[in-house]
Amino acid sequence: MKCSNCGEDMACYTIVSKNASISYDICKTCGSLWLDGGELDAMAYQIDGSIEYSSKTQAEVTSTEKMKCPQCEESELAKVFFLGCSDILLDRCTQCGGFWLDGGELDLINKELQEILPIKGKGFSEFLNNIHIPYWYKRIKKKTDKADSKMDVPPLKDAQLKEETSYACPVCHSGLNVYSFYGTDIEGCPKCAGIWLDQDELRQLKDKAEKHTWGTLRWLDSEIEAIEQATGLQSHRMCPKCETKKLISISFADSPVIIDWCPSCHGIWLDRSEFGEIVDYLKDKLNRMSSHIMKQKVAEEIKEIWGGPESNLSEILDAKASVAALVNTKIFEHPKLAQLLITFTKQLQAAGL
Repeated sequence: MKCSNCGEDMACYTIVSKNASISYDICKTCGSLWLDGGELDAMAYQIDGSIEYSSKTQAEVTSTEKMKCPQCEESELAKVFFLGCSDILLDRCTQCGGFWLDGGELDLINKELQEILPIKGKGFSEFLNNIHIPYWYKRIKKKTDKADSKMDVPPLKDAQLKEETSYACPVCHSGLNVYSFYGTDIEGCPKCAGIWLDQDELRQLKDKAEKHTWGTLRWLDSEIEAIEQATGLQSHRMCPKCETKKLISISFADSPVIIDWCPSCHGIWLDRSEFGEIVDYLKDKLNRMSSHIMKQKVAEEIKEIWGGPESNLSEILDAKASVAALVNTKIFEHPKLAQLLITFTKQLQAAGL
C-alpha cells in the first residue's frame, strides 16, 4: 500500500492486547495512518456508540486535488466533518468506509472526544502514540548497534560461556549460546549481544541484580507480572523456542524500554543493554517511592508469605527486602540522619569494612 501523501510504501502492524487485536497501516516517512472501516472506533478513545457513523457528513470544501483511497485505489477520499459537526476535517472513503489520518489527527480526535463526550477507555491510540514511536526508534537504533558488534562477546558483563545451542537469534539469526549469569543459565547471542530469558528468568535475574545493596529489587515484581497483560505490537521477530510464533513488542511498565515477549512459551527477548536499562528503571522507581506507598507494599509482601505465587522462602526474602527498603526510605526522609549514615558508611569503607 502506497502513502497517499508522500507515495512511500506503508507498513502494516498488528497491535495485540489480552482481549483484542487491531491491524493498521502507517507511513514511516510522514506518520499518516490508514484505518479500515471499524478500525477508527477501536483505535480512538472509547465512547458509547460509533464515531465512524457520525463522521459521514461530507464537507463542502474546494480542493485542487483529491486523494485516492489506498485500499480501493480508484475511489477518491471525501472530506468529512468528524462527528458531523466539529472543526476537524477527515478524509474518508465512501466505498470501503476507511479513514485516512494525517500525522497528528488521531490526537485531535481524542482531544475532541475527551472534551464533549464521556470516555470509557483509551482504545489502542495511547499505545500507538506512546509505544509505536519509541518502537521505531529502538529498531532503527538496534540496527546500528548490530553493525557495530563485530566480535563474539558475552551478552552480559561477567557472563560465562557454557555451550552452544541449536536456537537462532531472532534479530541477527546467529546461533545462541548458553551462558551462566548470576547463577542462572540463559541463552544469549554472541553477535548482537541480545539475551533470551525463559519464563520467570527475568524475575530471577532481577532478584539478584542488587542483592548486595539496601536497594534490593527482588520484591519489585508487579512490572514483570504485568507483561502478559500489556498491549503490544506484533513483531517480525520469531520466537527462538517456538519457531513459528512471532514475538510481541511491548513497553516494560511505563518505561521507554521496549522488550519482545512470546505469548506461547512466555519467554522474553532483550536487546543489548536492555537488562541494565530495566534494572536502572526499577532502581529509580524504588528511589522515588515515598514511605507511605512503601508501607502499603510491605504489607502486601508480608501477606504473600502465606499465599504468594513464589516459594515460601522466596516470599520471605521479598518481604525482608521490602522492609529494608522501607527502613532506608524513612531514614533518608530525615536529612540529618541521612547525612550521619552516609558519613558513617564512608568511615567504614575507609577502614576496609
